[in-house]
Amino acid sequence: MIALFALAACSSSNPPLETAVPNPAPTTAPSPDPTPGPGDAEVVTLTTRDDVSLEADFYAADGTGGPAFVLLHMIPPGNDRGNWPASFISALSEEGWAVLALDRRGAGNSGGNATEAYTGPSGKYDVEAATLFLADRGYGDVAIIGASNGTTSMIDYTVWAGDNDRTVPVALGFMTGGNYTESQTEMSTVPQLPSVFTFSTAERAWSEDQRDLDPGTWSFQEYDGGAHGTRMFDAKPDVTADLVGFFGGVLAE
Repeated sequence: MIALFALAACSSSNPPLETAVPNPAPTTAPSPDPTPGPGDAEVVTLTTRDDVSLEADFYAADGTGGPAFVLLHMIPPGNDRGNWPASFISALSEEGWAVLALDRRGAGNSGGNATEAYTGPSGKYDVEAATLFLADRGYGDVAIIGASNGTTSMIDYTVWAGDNDRTVPVALGFMTGGNYTESQTEMSTVPQLPSVFTFSTAERAWSEDQRDLDPGTWSFQEYDGGAHGTRMFDAKPDVTADLVGFFGGVLAE
């Protein structure tokens, strides 16, 4: 039995965290990448420690004990788990990795307040629920990929997990990190895990600023003419192979 515990706030006085990029609409169109989509997802419901119900698509791997991915979409409520192209999920699945694509609180079919997904303590509870689900299903190493302010919850959870007897990810993916990434947690406090940063030339500043923290296991992948967050999959389809290659190198160790 699964025991799941239970860019800035949008108001007239506080502009969105992602002010550098318009609040994106859900990306539901498939990628032009011809890779077939994954098999049917199991739609699962998770409950956070603060009693918020979250919906997710779960793609199981053959066997258990292997690696699994948690995918955190761009800012809610205008985005949801549909941001992740079927071709990308299929590419992860073909490596033998399980995938959990989550509707963060306030997005898609999940409950809760969207603003709390990336402000205050609540966003990390969404990630906790995801990792507990994967542990209950028998998976081992967990990697997390956050898109845009999905990176906020990703690092909030990663720092918190180490002090609270929760699964610490083995690798992180930042798909267009920015100042919003550090809204609650400074990058200097994040464990020095293998990490990949994908970003367009137009939005390179924040990612490039992280190079001084690189422990020697980080990869910086800049795309001229690229796009923001998961929009990169359509703008630069090679990002799929680049991400799979990076995580494959980490998870094979």
